[in-house]
Amino acid sequence: MKILISDKINETSLIKLKENGIGYDYLPEITPQELIVSIQVYNGLIVRSRTKVTKEVIRKGNNLKVIGRVGSGVDNIDIMEAKKKNILVVNSPGANSQAVSELTVALILSFLRKLDKAYPSMKNGLWLKKELTGSELCGKTVGIIGYGNIGKKVEKILKAFGAEVLIYSRSYKTKELQEIFQISDIITIHLPLNKDTKGFISDEKLAGMKKTAFLVNTSRGEIIDENALLEMVSEGKIAGCALDVYSKEPLPIESPWRKLENAILTPHIGASTKEALKKGSITVIEDIIKVIKGVRPVNQVL
Repeated sequence: MKILISDKINETSLIKLKENGIGYDYLPEITPQELIVSIQVYNGLIVRSRTKVTKEVIRKGNNLKVIGRVGSGVDNIDIMEAKKKNILVVNSPGANSQAVSELTVALILSFLRKLDKAYPSMKNGLWLKKELTGSELCGKTVGIIGYGNIGKKVEKILKAFGAEVLIYSRSYKTKELQEIFQISDIITIHLPLNKDTKGFISDEKLAGMKKTAFLVNTSRGEIIDENALLEMVSEGKIAGCALDVYSKEPLPIESPWRKLENAILTPHIGASTKEALKKGSITVIEDIIKVIKGVRPVNQVL
């Protein structure tokens, strides 16, 4: 049995594969074309978000038994094609929830306290004390859209700051969605990307936001009508946004997002902590070992 790891994961977790007599190739810089050519010799594949496990990759993987996603989102894997070929897909839900929730709140605080402007201004020899008067998180109304592992952790942190939190999800809501958009000072998105949520945050919903409100997205770029959000931010219809994810990644150099002063941008680093990577890597590897041994995995997506 042999596993291909095509993205960077916690390398100490690979010891578990060795201990169970499972061979592996660690090729975190492999190109999409190289993956298509080489995948046929492997029984398992471990990825993060960089690798796109397309229909072509799966069809070429004649010996694939399992695909492991270090992280919770599996939108970079053609799930239906894997199902057709009886390939199990496992992930690590919850392993990155602390990391993403902390980044979410960090982005909120950065926007409120204008940290994105304070840091470079100091590096450039300026002293903009009066110009950088911000706002407090305490007392703000925050609408959390999506109430899974991450949404719940974000709620807990925000309440500790004294914010009023409103929730909307399929299974639980404190108010109707449109009302949350209308009354919130901050909207933060925590939905998985699937056929039901793609474009879910539409121009109509965004248009209901207060002019003083801002939006944070650390989930997936395609959940939001990005063109509508870009227009609202650039025209000052809302105060701004903080984005860690985009409909196209890496974000193109010429992207208009890069030119907006009221948009805080980070390069999809929500889950990029040593702790999250270690937890996610171990979780996925343990499940892959189970699959190879004929045992049902704990975190089976399908």
